[in-house]
Amino acid sequence: MLGWVLTFLVISIIAAILGFTGVALAAAEIAKVVFLIFLIMFVVSLLIYVSGATLAMLTWVLTFLVISIIAGVLGFTGIAIAASEIARVLFLIFIVLFIVSLVLHLIDKSKLP
Repeated sequence: MLGWVLTFLVISIIAAILGFTGVALAAAEIAKVVFLIFLIMFVVSLLIYVSGATLAMLTWVLTFLVISIIAGVLGFTGIAIAASEIARVLFLIFIVLFIVSLVLHLIDKSKLP
């Protein structure tokens, strides 16, 4: 039972850090910067490929395109803000579970002879 108590405590602390400290909002800004960087890298690698580079350069073109699309979705759609709100709700849920499991652990421990 003590394992569950500690598990719920750790999860609630992680959720609080993500939900209440602005980490998720900072991640959105970082994703926007990453989007711009990889978009530029995509354009440059596409120009190099079009100018007659090897077929291996096409792999880099597609890699930079995919990374920039993923970063753009994470940074510009509000997913990080929604994740912050979800983390706050999870924090409350796991704090309640932590308290309940702690009380059950203490009750179970008091029944021991």
